[in-house]
Amino acid sequence: MVNDLIPIEKEYARCITILKHTGVLLSLPGSESNGVIGTDGREYPLPTEEQVLDLFIHNRELVERKVPQGFDHLQITPMAMPISDLIDLLRAAILSRASYGDIYRTRHSSAEPPIPVRVDAIKAVWMWDVLRQAIDSDELVYFPQEYSGGHRGQTKVEAANDGHICAIPGWSVGLVENMPVMPQQGQGQTLGGRRQLEVGFSPRDYLRMLKTKAYEGETGKTIEDFVMGFLTRLEMTNEVSNDRYDNNSSWLLGQYAEYVDRVKSDLVPTGWWHRDYGRVRLDAHRPGNRICTRSWGGPTVVRLVRP
Repeated sequence: MVNDLIPIEKEYARCITILKHTGVLLSLPGSESNGVIGTDGREYPLPTEEQVLDLFIHNRELVERKVPQGFDHLQITPMAMPISDLIDLLRAAILSRASYGDIYRTRHSSAEPPIPVRVDAIKAVWMWDVLRQAIDSDELVYFPQEYSGGHRGQTKVEAANDGHICAIPGWSVGLVENMPVMPQQGQGQTLGGRRQLEVGFSPRDYLRMLKTKAYEGETGKTIEDFVMGFLTRLEMTNEVSNDRYDNNSSWLLGQYAEYVDRVKSDLVPTGWWHRDYGRVRLDAHRPGNRICTRSWGGPTVVRLVRP
């Protein structure tokens, strides 16, 4: 039984609590339920516990393979929600923790003492202007097959309604690894026949890895996934995530954009905590970039698919 591998009801309750506490959920007048308003203006009701249980049953073979590989935490991501709205909620959550002096560095283990971080009260979240112009528009490509003009990816609205990405329309229901810090080069463990993805590779390298059998069923994270992951750790532990000083910055492999300034550049978003400036930083770099790869990894999500 799937419940023997992962406590679905408990995991669902945890996710819903975080969605409520962080202000993601709205009261939807049309559907008379909680959920989000998408960039297309449509209502996307929150997945119910029964729907999530049904998804686990339908995806039982995938779950039985991926949980032993370390994907044992549920994440419910509002993929339809405007990124700008999610970033506003992230900023508010960081500033709220900072106002109480209750925000700390990522701990590698619970045995480590908590170390406070400084927070920039003016720009707790910083985003590169080029990326800001691309979000919530068709300029930001979702789940590209390659990082180039021939990406064969989707728009945000298409991804939000694709049953292989969002099993419940507007919502990605998936499994993630509960690793505060990604494995460094040479330190990844092999679990269930899959070697953990280590930091230090380029987005193109990671994309090639994800097309091999060991990583079947996994996709790269998006900005939406990154924000929900950051909010989750902040809510559960009062800690920031993806501190670059820990060699723990994140390539967001599930998205791609083009930037034209005299010449065309292919770009993959990144998300990380900038300890020096006390803020989350969202920017983008070329997918073949090998200058910054020492401190950046490519975390993934196992997304459950629609029956």
